[in-house]
Amino acid sequence: MSSLLLPHEQRINGPWVKLQSEPKLFNALMYDLGVRGAQATEVFVLDDTDNFHELGEIYGFVYLFRMMGDVKTLYKSDEYTPVENPKNVYFANQVVDNACATLAVLNIALNSPQLEIGTDLREFKEFTKDFPPPVKGFTITNHPSFRLIHNSMARFTFRFFSSFSSLIMAPNYTKYFGRHPEEALVVEEASGKPSATVDESVEVYHYIAYVPVDGEVWQLDGLYPHPVSVGKYSDKQRWYDAARDAMRARTRGFYAEQINFVLLAITKDPINIKQMRIKECIYLKRIVESVLDEINGEWRVALVNEPEFVEVFLTEDEEMEVAKRDNVTKEIQILNSNRGDVNKLIQLRTNWVDELRVLQKAIERENKLKKVEKERQTFDYGPFIREYISILQERGDLKELLKQAEEEDCDIVF
Repeated sequence: MSSLLLPHEQRINGPWVKLQSEPKLFNALMYDLGVRGAQATEVFVLDDTDNFHELGEIYGFVYLFRMMGDVKTLYKSDEYTPVENPKNVYFANQVVDNACATLAVLNIALNSPQLEIGTDLREFKEFTKDFPPPVKGFTITNHPSFRLIHNSMARFTFRFFSSFSSLIMAPNYTKYFGRHPEEALVVEEASGKPSATVDESVEVYHYIAYVPVDGEVWQLDGLYPHPVSVGKYSDKQRWYDAARDAMRARTRGFYAEQINFVLLAITKDPINIKQMRIKECIYLKRIVESVLDEINGEWRVALVNEPEFVEVFLTEDEEMEVAKRDNVTKEIQILNSNRGDVNKLIQLRTNWVDELRVLQKAIERENKLKKVEKERQTFDYGPFIREYISILQERGDLKELLKQAEEEDCDIVF
């Protein structure tokens, strides 16, 4: 029995399961793995004129595509030359089916020092950094937290399809549904079995990632022995220009062979931008308060009914990083130009506090929306649908509805 058909508690503690290739799922997966400040955004074009300004900073790209045949067909036209794995690139091989979504996230996140990662993930990287790629892959595969987080992202499958396909819809199941709805857009690795044993009716999806590391763009394919350099760059903000030819060639190949694919850009999360601005406001607030204390120690008496906000304390390193930002430097110049005007300084402080409060509320609202989205993603709608279908069957309406759908040539979409 597929692990997707198991109850949720058994499934998250069982083997790695299939995940749908949706940006929102990748966002939740990254967050739960401990990656902060990143989100997945679907990209539709790779024109030379497109510089992706609207996406902001890009940490990497992930291709999700349907494989044709087995693993060997991926590089059937390539002449393999063994090379030593580059020490500056974190790369893990794929050693188990269905784990590619998590592996994609880790291969990109652990090569992006700009991203904030949690203590567990940071310690894991330090522990495994000198392992060869296959051992890294085994370590990830056998990491209980990674597997639990990965499996918790999976949708509950509709178990009634299995029984209904053999009872009342057997002749028309493939016609109406093509394949099980959980197989429609999933990320899954090929097992490496000979092509004769591959069931061509099952669509198998795979990933390839592109990340910039130390002036080079690397292709990270868990089914390939080592990372592959596809180009060099000098502009960190436009590193992806070095990978355009490689990515575009693969895209053209997908179109030519009518292969379904999705291209995701791993970009800076808008929440992260807000959090950075919060740190700036906190820093500026502290500076202006220090100046006011020097000028007039009783200036706080003028604060009446100040709105509440969550006080954030910055470390010394965070303050040093914030102080170097251009916009903060300009705001400090404005502050210094008004050092003799207490009222003006109080107004500047009020502006930063108001902005701080608005940003904190916005982040709280966005985090709640993400939580709701994750719950919708993994909620078990199966009992309701099974009961609804059972009622239709008991009333004798189901066969008639299917017949009407067939006569009207309707598409049944799940």
